[in-house]
Amino acid sequence: MAKAALWLKDLRSLVRREHGAGWVLEGDNDRFKIQKIEGERRGAKRPTVRTQIPFAPSSSTDVMNLVNTLAENMKERNIGLGDAYKLVNNAPIDKRSNAIDWDEIKNKYYIYRVKSGTVKDTNYKTNEEYKITRILDLINAPKNAAYTGKEAMEKYSNFHLKDLPTGSEGRKRNLLDIARFLDFAVDECGIDIKWKPVGKAYQKKLIGKLEKPKTTTIPIKPDQLFELIDSLFDKPELKLAVSLVGLFGLRPAELIKLNFEDERLYVGQVKRNSKTTEIGIEDRLVMALNINELPDEGAKVVKQFFNGEVKLPKPIQDLLDPNYIKNKNIERAKDGKPPLSAFKECGAYFRQYLERHDYWKNLLKENPEITPYSLRHGYAWRGAKYYSRSIPLRDLSKLMGHSPKTHNKYYGIWTDNQDLIETVEKIAS
Repeated sequence: MAKAALWLKDLRSLVRREHGAGWVLEGDNDRFKIQKIEGERRGAKRPTVRTQIPFAPSSSTDVMNLVNTLAENMKERNIGLGDAYKLVNNAPIDKRSNAIDWDEIKNKYYIYRVKSGTVKDTNYKTNEEYKITRILDLINAPKNAAYTGKEAMEKYSNFHLKDLPTGSEGRKRNLLDIARFLDFAVDECGIDIKWKPVGKAYQKKLIGKLEKPKTTTIPIKPDQLFELIDSLFDKPELKLAVSLVGLFGLRPAELIKLNFEDERLYVGQVKRNSKTTEIGIEDRLVMALNINELPDEGAKVVKQFFNGEVKLPKPIQDLLDPNYIKNKNIERAKDGKPPLSAFKECGAYFRQYLERHDYWKNLLKENPEITPYSLRHGYAWRGAKYYSRSIPLRDLSKLMGHSPKTHNKYYGIWTDNQDLIETVEKIAS
């Protein structure tokens, strides 16, 4: 048997130092053949792959890189030499640059997500595609590009999630979608394992912890609610919105999820996570807690709304059309912008209208901690303190769409000295 050339001996020696014994490098029809001996040499299995790498000294670096990738794939994925080579051989490579063809991976991922029926085409293009574009911009950046999955996720978090609150659903959704794409690139497209996303523990670190509010929200008292509604006599659309939120204890976003059935008002779900669906996902019954000065106002505003006598402010009214926000997000997706949430937009418009109103401005001067949610907290306060009898906690919490535990934690703890005085005098005097 002819002696191996010095360059081949050096290459074999380097492979043994890096990956141990058992790797065999030989020439076969002017191309490299690679084997990995499994077990004792006598009678051992010798899985073999025949590469397209020329059997020449100039190919030493390419062969070493290939063996490194094969060894890593076999170890990390617990697969054999043939499967490891198949992954590498099928990995999308840009022939011009000899680098990973991320655009092809993006196209394959689209097929994987949409053609399989996992998500609809419009949903993918609106809610997922812009995230993939962002991560690829960070990977393909001309300077300070990400070179691993960990780096890509860290850069994505720093560049694109800095304005989202820590622990928020938005941060979580973004990072989970990015992790799924990187998993697909490695597991299904066979690119280097270094592009694996960070594990769940590190993802939690990037998501962060949800910051708990430092103070409880101040409720709007009945006299303030009356004066606010009364001050809107010349703004019927905003008056309708404020009356619905204040008298029925709605979340502002729920203005676009109301329906009227059997002479009763119901509201659909605006939240879809484990913490906020603890009482079920069916439409919930809501009932007005009227104030003394406006004893029939709840029934009146519901009639006005569903008879079309008065409409909500136009930006909120537009959101009642499901195609409005859908079409808007299709246009945003074309520009690589994240999608809008109809519910968040509704809440933002409601706040914006209130903050432009003079009476609300004066309320804020006297009580800077008041927010639009103070109207909802005012509903909880009236249920507990305003009437001759308190509404049972389990009933009041269900009317508001959360559990008794949540109600006690966020809505049932606020009180002031005047409340204490009135309670004691009413009971003990």
